[in-house]
Amino acid sequence: MTNKTITAFFDRYEDASEAVRRLEAAGISHRNISLIASDEGDRYSSHASRTFDGTNHHDDEVSDGAGTGATVGTLAGGGAGLLAGLGMLAIPGLGPVVAAGWLVSTLVGAGAGAAIGGLTGALIDAGVDENDAHAYAEGIRRGGALVTVRASDTEVDRIVDILDDEGTVDFDERETTWRFEGWTGAGATTAGTTTAMGATGLTERASSTARGSDEVIPVAEEELHVGKREVNRGRVRLHSRVIERPVQEQVTLREEHVDIERRPVDRPLSDADRAFQERTIEAEERREEAVVSKEARVVEEVVVRKEADQRTETISDTVRKTEVDVEDEHGNTVSRPGTTGNPSGRTR
Repeated sequence: MTNKTITAFFDRYEDASEAVRRLEAAGISHRNISLIASDEGDRYSSHASRTFDGTNHHDDEVSDGAGTGATVGTLAGGGAGLLAGLGMLAIPGLGPVVAAGWLVSTLVGAGAGAAIGGLTGALIDAGVDENDAHAYAEGIRRGGALVTVRASDTEVDRIVDILDDEGTVDFDERETTWRFEGWTGAGATTAGTTTAMGATGLTERASSTARGSDEVIPVAEEELHVGKREVNRGRVRLHSRVIERPVQEQVTLREEHVDIERRPVDRPLSDADRAFQERTIEAEERREEAVVSKEARVVEEVVVRKEADQRTETISDTVRKTEVDVEDEHGNTVSRPGTTGNPSGRTR
């Protein structure tokens, strides 16, 4: 069931027509698509094959149903797609446009073939917000193009994704610019030139066609939630390294020397002298050398440990809430923070 109207605004007809082609390629019926673009200076009339005022634009290209009494089917282009039904039309307050699709049929009078209603009213009837409808009409008057799609809830996301890729304009920003220039919205006219502006980004607006719903003021109240997270307060590093230092120790070493001494004597030879025998006497010299050895000993321990302390911190901030003031016809004002009700205070 169709219950949404999706609108996308473009600065150029070429971008809008490419968006239409992609929508149709994605399976969106051309009977649910509409395109209206400013034809100021006859810039896009070459794309149109008919007029909606009873005369043909290109006699050799006109198909059945063009001209006076054009139906929704011919406006939508039939089996050839939406753009095959593109025609020229004059809309009061907007000037010449090229248009096709279901929205155009509300602008064309049956039998007369002339625009009998404004674009703003047609958009509002389709479910577009009144302020947005006036802004879109102003955008077309300034040289832009509008694509409007009727969609079911299940199609909305897919259609918006397609329109997102085709250079749609950031319309909120565009409205802000116009108002700064002096445009005031509904029923306003803007002084100055009406040339199209460059695209500044992307916007899409989807509005429900449902009517008669209640006006609702949401009453909201913020709550303060304080959580915890760990943060780095710095680090302590221990780094060990090996250094060398000179040391000295004293040690007493013993060393032997062999001395040969010849002593002159004069005594009789005795048997103890063992004279006239071959003998060999050896004497060995010895000395002590220093021997160095090392022993590693633990002389100190460096211990790294963490200790945790707890502290209580008071967090101060602000929270918001909605207060609804109910004023009855006698001028009595009742402030009801956080709730809504009738002036008498009775619960409904």
